[in-house]
Amino acid sequence: MKRAVICFTRVPKAGQTKTRLLPILSPQQCADLHTAFLQDLAQLYECFPADLFVAYTADPDWEQLKKIFPTAKAFFPQDGEDLGAKMLHAMENVLTLGYESCILTGSDLPLLSSAQLESGFRALEQADVTLGPTPDGGYYLVGSKKPCPALFRSQTYGGSTVWENTLAAAEQAGFSVLPALPCDDVDNPDDLRSLWKTIAGNGSYTARFLEQIRKEGVSLC
Repeated sequence: MKRAVICFTRVPKAGQTKTRLLPILSPQQCADLHTAFLQDLAQLYECFPADLFVAYTADPDWEQLKKIFPTAKAFFPQDGEDLGAKMLHAMENVLTLGYESCILTGSDLPLLSSAQLESGFRALEQADVTLGPTPDGGYYLVGSKKPCPALFRSQTYGGSTVWENTLAAAEQAGFSVLPALPCDDVDNPDDLRSLWKTIAGNGSYTARFLEQIRKEGVSLC
């Protein structure tokens, strides 16, 4: 099966990324943390059996992402009036290239593993749509075998019912759905502190960065 993964991201810049972490990190630390997340994801995607595409928030400095994702097949800007439209457009772009299945993930996923990605593709062997849940009621992964506009129309993102509402929209449109494995994302200071407890000392880009800022006085406890 010809498979594709889309990494949906911003270009890491101080003051423009991971701003919900500003209570404990500086703007530059937020950007550096996001870079570490992307570097860990790049290593994962490099070894995973699917073509990688990077969909980025429109930015004149987008080519910085080429250094982080040297094995990506293509880069393209996100296009749409809201988040749902942007995700739909990204998946349409890739599926029209002839891929039999496509999965889109976020970029705030330092704990993402090949097992979680594979669980999404395996779900698509039996279902039209897959969603990977996060503990806060959202999803970190959405996948399908053909464009599914109904998944993204009239959705509100960022609340505790995103997963539930998207699942309902898929079922109302007549799509079969199977979940991927769950994964934690990192949105706020509590998430970051929990992440540190999980990955301390594991050698990843993210773990090394968190160790560095701890030495500089940032409390992760």
